Amino acid sequence: MNTGQRRSAVVLGTLGIVLGAVVLLVLMVLGLSWLVAAVAGLIAGLIAAVGLHLMAWRLLLRLTGSTSPDGTVEAVLENVLEGLCVSHGIRTPELQVIHSQSVNSLAAARTPAHAAIVITTGAVEQLERIELEGLLAHHLCRIRRGDAAFETLAGVLLAWPLATVGWLRRRVMDRVLPAGRGLNADFEAVALTRYPPGLLSALMTLSRQNAQVPSPTVAALHMWIDEPDWGITDAIRHSRLETRIAALNEL
Repeated sequence: MNTGQRRSAVVLGTLGIVLGAVVLLVLMVLGLSWLVAAVAGLIAGLIAAVGLHLMAWRLLLRLTGSTSPDGTVEAVLENVLEGLCVSHGIRTPELQVIHSQSVNSLAAARTPAHAAIVITTGAVEQLERIELEGLLAHHLCRIRRGDAAFETLAGVLLAWPLATVGWLRRRVMDRVLPAGRGLNADFEAVALTRYPPGLLSALMTLSRQNAQVPSPTVAALHMWIDEPDWGITDAIRHSRLETRIAALNEL
């Protein structure tokens, strides 16, 4: 079990314990025996933890407004993704697109075997094949590390409920999310492709283009490879593109 998977297990376990304790206390206050209340609390906690584990990534994908690819441009992207996964023995994730001229992408996951990469059509149209390969490799590494699954849970369980309390959301997410996760995935991606200029060129293109995406949801704000600016001036422990570009230039 990697670090991301351990973090996800802690989050789900904590959710189950808290909800189970609440149900236990409520039922005991209502006059039920402690044994019946304890069993009910245990069942409620398990259902909540398992349900969130199974459904969080689908919910987040729905919130982003992404859809399945349906065009010839996206077919090229699917070909690049499948080739990258087959050549490195990686389970091929689902591919989702957002119809927008902006250049951006993210990965959502439940486990490395149940994951999806969301990319804007603008990225597919504006990036060269070798740049797309580097970008997809970055997300594949986040999925494989377990970072994508943890970020998905954090988005649905923390960022989404706190959407209207921006300062609290940023503080909580800053505490929960590990620093440098984007930079770490960059290094693993170039090791995977063995071609640092591919991802480097993709990030340089992203830094010059519009990162905004339609139908914004703060549940996924921290997950985009280039964090959009939706009236929020500070990133959430996300290495700036300039920092990541400078680091890749040193390779």
